[in-house]
Amino acid sequence: MTTREMDAPRGKQAQRQGQRQARAQGRPAPMADYVPSGPILATDIGSVHTRAVLLDVVDGKYRLISRAQALSTEAPPVGDVTVGLRRALHQLGAQTGREFFDYGGGYLIGEMRNRAAERLVATASGGAPMKVVLVGLMGDVSIRSGQRALASTYAQLVDTLSLVDVRTKDEQLNAILRGEPDLIFVVGGTDGGATQPMLDLLRTVHLAALLATGRKPAVLYSGNQELVPTVREMFSDEGIPLYITQNVRPMLLGEALDPVQIELGLLYGDYRSAGRGDFREIQRLSKMGVMPTAQSFGNIVHYLGELPGPGLGVLCIDVGASTVTVTASVRHNLHVTIRPDLGLGSSAVAGVQAVGVEAIQRWLSFKASENEIYDYAWNKTLRPSGIPQTPRDLELEYAIARELIRSAVATSRLGWNLPGRPGLLPNIQRIIGAGSVLAELINPGISALLMLDALQPVGVTEFKLDPYGLIPALGTAAYADPLAAVQVLESGGLTDLATTISPSGRPGSGIAMRVSVKYGSGRVIEAEIPGGTLRAVPLAAGQKAQVTIRLGRGLSLNGRRRVALNVSGSAAGLIFDARGRPLELPREPEKRAARLPAWYAAVQGRGEG
Repeated sequence: MTTREMDAPRGKQAQRQGQRQARAQGRPAPMADYVPSGPILATDIGSVHTRAVLLDVVDGKYRLISRAQALSTEAPPVGDVTVGLRRALHQLGAQTGREFFDYGGGYLIGEMRNRAAERLVATASGGAPMKVVLVGLMGDVSIRSGQRALASTYAQLVDTLSLVDVRTKDEQLNAILRGEPDLIFVVGGTDGGATQPMLDLLRTVHLAALLATGRKPAVLYSGNQELVPTVREMFSDEGIPLYITQNVRPMLLGEALDPVQIELGLLYGDYRSAGRGDFREIQRLSKMGVMPTAQSFGNIVHYLGELPGPGLGVLCIDVGASTVTVTASVRHNLHVTIRPDLGLGSSAVAGVQAVGVEAIQRWLSFKASENEIYDYAWNKTLRPSGIPQTPRDLELEYAIARELIRSAVATSRLGWNLPGRPGLLPNIQRIIGAGSVLAELINPGISALLMLDALQPVGVTEFKLDPYGLIPALGTAAYADPLAAVQVLESGGLTDLATTISPSGRPGSGIAMRVSVKYGSGRVIEAEIPGGTLRAVPLAAGQKAQVTIRLGRGLSLNGRRRVALNVSGSAAGLIFDARGRPLELPREPEKRAARLPAWYAAVQGRGEG
């Protein structure tokens, strides 16, 4: 059990304990005993948009009733996130006929006389991340576990202290004070292990917390549990918020991330409430507080990864304005990676710097100078809600998006412990795209192309989209009613985007794939796909088809040259990718000027490209 150790009003402690229990105890009830808990209003506050999703019971099961969005109002000149939330709720009320406010403007959420929504759950991803100093014993053991725990929330690691730190105690102390952290996260020592090295580090942390000017940093202890009484006594000074959880690394070869990730989520809600944007009202209305959006993604991807199916698991990529979040369930192990230096809005310039101009230029059919690319990125940074105004701008946005995805997934793969060639995705056959650049595109085929190009999957891949922003809503609603998330997902909450077939190897100059698609009606489409091209074959959602593929020299699907499979329809249908793996782009701008537009046309069903 997680406990909070600090001198705070009893009401605050009770609220915090209620939030903790609500998150830790959410489990599906047996279906025979299941009673839906009533309408759930889920809100997600991002850097650009504030979204509201209403879930309610229809014929005994939860369904998506409606959703709405408005521009976020955390930043000046408004500086109050509730303004954007109220705008979204007014839209939701107009769509559903439900009243979310009384005549005085007060929220009616949970009011029995109205029941527009029984409860509110909230997530947030926008704004500056928490600044964190991580303190532990060994870099490849406890520090690594602490970093994995921090990956579930929006945190900026400003410094790390460990036993191998060559700095003097004074230099370590000054480093913490200069970093002005919001949180000092202490990990290290297996339960029952040595205590003296941890005590030495804790004394430095304690002195730094005492000397900090202004708001004291919170201290989260997730180390050797034998030291808990000593830690309580050491940090009993008034004004130092102390939080204690189970050991993140209770034994050398085992991690316990769930308790500390729950506490980090609660601390994130506290951080947002204490900062700009006036999150206090939302923190009060939500029984579970304000939760990091990334944790919601983790909940849903973990559930999907437990379902039976081919491949190694599930991958979800959320391309936001300030961050790119990669959530992967690989062999039933959850990996959450947040890249706050990547994004297509306020982090666009940092993203271009991180991936490099040359990497972006290779996805453009025209010559673009470094200045032009940075000019576009600066415009996105200064006006995150702006959209591309010209075809040239749109191609720039797509090029940047590809490289942001590629870079974020490469970071995430470091923790998967899977063999494979760099740049090629291992056998993950269910991939979900989220964020406006992927989920709100002009044509679904383009969304599939962006993920194909960035991820380079091999084999048969099922792409899905989250166009309604449901994953953050469902991941948080699962704490209130776990079956609500399951039922909405099963009712088609995510959009089937495309089924892609991507052979491995290098195609020759002739025919790379001979394809036969037999529809349920008996109609048959046959096609020959030259090497280096793509071809989209329509297969509407709800339809089934039998596909037979014969591959040319140099290509294979799971080691075979001839493959037969049954597929289901989707928004973009079937996409046959005969460009080979790894994907090679023309170096000459003149060749790219012919090749790239042909790829865009092909995935939209306008021939081969």
